Amino acid sequence: MTGLFFLRLSDGTRVRGKFSRAQETVIIGALREHASRRVQLRARVEYQSNGRLKRLVFVKQLRVKPAREKSLDKNARPIWEVLEALGKSIPKKDWAKVPRDGAQNLDHYLYGHAKRD
Repeated sequence: MTGLFFLRLSDGTRVRGKFSRAQETVIIGALREHASRRVQLRARVEYQSNGRLKRLVFVKQLRVKPAREKSLDKNARPIWEVLEALGKSIPKKDWAKVPRDGAQNLDHYLYGHAKRD
């Protein structure tokens, strides 16, 4: 007897798969811990005519592994450089509309609370 599951690939695509009764416990455990686990499997697959994965015909081997943290992009610009560039892209007339006491009176500007002196 087999069951069905859907696997979400890293690009967000959902792919239907079949698993055996013996693999059911592993699949259910992986679903229960989906925030911290990733499924690694070997399977017979079927592809669409455009080369994209269509479905998993059956799972040959199934393992559940801890999710890896996303690696740091060492080529990414530091946030302060991004913010500086963003600030420079805003016209001076629009900067003139920004309240000078915005940090001190943030609750006033966001929620209408009384201004602080």
